[in-house]
Amino acid sequence: MSSFDLNHYRRLDLARGQELLDRKYVDLASANLGASILEFSDEFFAEASNLLKHGRPVRDPNRFTEHGAWYDGWETRRHNHSYDWVVIKLGFTGHITGFDIDTTYFNGNHAPIADVEACYSPDRDPIHEILSKIDLGPSAQHFIEIPKTPRFTHVRLNIYPDGGVSRFRVYGIVSPNWPSDHAALLDLAFVGHGAKPVACSDQHFSKVENLLLPGRGVDMSDGWETKRSRQENHKDWVIVRLGSAGYLEQAEIDTAFYKGNYPESASLEACYSDSVIPDASIEWTQILEKSKLSPHRQHLFQLSVVDQKFSHVRMTIYPDGGVKRLRIIGRKNLPSPNHKSRRPSSPQIPAVPALPPPKHIVAQPLTYEHYAPYGHIIQSFPEPKRTSPLATTITNNIRVTPANQGTARKYNHIAPVVNACQKPILIKGDSDGNVQFVSKAEPNLSLYRCLPVSKLPFDVRLLERHPYSSQAFVPMCGGTNVRAYMIVVCLSDQDGIPDFKTLKSFLCSSSQGISYNPGVWHHPMIALEETTDFVCLTHESGVATQDCEEIEVGSHNIQINVIPEFSNKNE
Repeated sequence: MSSFDLNHYRRLDLARGQELLDRKYVDLASANLGASILEFSDEFFAEASNLLKHGRPVRDPNRFTEHGAWYDGWETRRHNHSYDWVVIKLGFTGHITGFDIDTTYFNGNHAPIADVEACYSPDRDPIHEILSKIDLGPSAQHFIEIPKTPRFTHVRLNIYPDGGVSRFRVYGIVSPNWPSDHAALLDLAFVGHGAKPVACSDQHFSKVENLLLPGRGVDMSDGWETKRSRQENHKDWVIVRLGSAGYLEQAEIDTAFYKGNYPESASLEACYSDSVIPDASIEWTQILEKSKLSPHRQHLFQLSVVDQKFSHVRMTIYPDGGVKRLRIIGRKNLPSPNHKSRRPSSPQIPAVPALPPPKHIVAQPLTYEHYAPYGHIIQSFPEPKRTSPLATTITNNIRVTPANQGTARKYNHIAPVVNACQKPILIKGDSDGNVQFVSKAEPNLSLYRCLPVSKLPFDVRLLERHPYSSQAFVPMCGGTNVRAYMIVVCLSDQDGIPDFKTLKSFLCSSSQGISYNPGVWHHPMIALEETTDFVCLTHESGVATQDCEEIEVGSHNIQINVIPEFSNKNE
């Protein structure tokens, strides 16, 4: 075991600990960031996983388990002759700067002594002691500041000899694992890329750091919510220092779970500054004008200044309220222009023309609002509270009724099944009596087994459409994968060919099916992470040229970018 200079740690009181650690650094051991318990010596009275929970511990003196009084923390059994320990995989690789070893509500059964070790697992690094033994008191937060360490992926908390700890915060600086392509699109406001809120007007109900967390959270507790305003023309704001300065293209403002307390609208500005908090005199550039927001929804916006480099973003909400997540999609560097053509091998062979610069499309979450022009979504969804399991509700214009003797809910007419060729139809005739018919189409329930794509970004080379029939796909992969597959859709222009201004891509979960309207151009199904079976319902006549029209679009150089999803892998 190797160690650092263990004499340079500093205890901080509650106010200083919150100022110098909790507000300045990221809790690398938070379950919200994907941190997890790998091993422990004992958890007889209370689970070790409680150490990583979001929020302050709670106490219910009237609650008991089969092992004794219930505690919101980690508690080991009595009479240990050595020590107890727990190994934690950090949510992100990072440099550690301090801890909060919190014994709140453990009084008479708290751990009296603790120390901390760490390692960097990808290098099979030896274990380093980064905090020597310190005394802990009952029912108190113990903030300890240490000199910034090298990068670590795992920590071990040791308690002597046994007892309880409610929360264990490991404060530090995220060490991002950037893609090798610095022109790749990614979320520059993601905590896993080192982004950090550095100032805000108010965080009365929930912390502003929640804005940059992965996922969409579980309820209103893990977003950013300000107090109610009572003045005219009030506004609240937050400044985010991006994980890296970059060129910003898109933003997502998510109001998930905020249904009666979402902001009426929001705007975005950006600046470039070498300071953690930009100077008050700095000039801000508007990148999103004031835009209306809706409850419990992901709002996607194209930003107006894409060729200027920024380091900070300021979101202003009007007049107040709650926002779940803020995503700022951009690049660390602009793509290098590629206008080179292949040289001919001889004067007789002409050069191959270069493709135009790629048109980058960012795949966005599949929502009713954004997908409506192209088709319908096949899924269940939360319904308004019912007074009776036999009640009929109307949600998203879909009638939901009781079924199966009250044990199920039926979502009626969730997607139309269209067959324009229930009998042969005349499509062309001339003065000589020559006519052309589209044959009668019959239902075809089929299954497609789709292999996952081998690389991203995804190159769109072909689009197809079914002129006379809707087409529905429902995945059979099961599970809760939020990015099971991807679709690409496009409307037609007045000549019936793809109108590329309307081309969009959507990310679909394993619990979502989709239906294309007749005549909507689309790419064949794109499985993302694993081989996926899709049940497909369409109507076909058996005449290939009538059932499906295809068009090659490779010359348009369209690339679909999937923003890397949060992963709890350290490397």
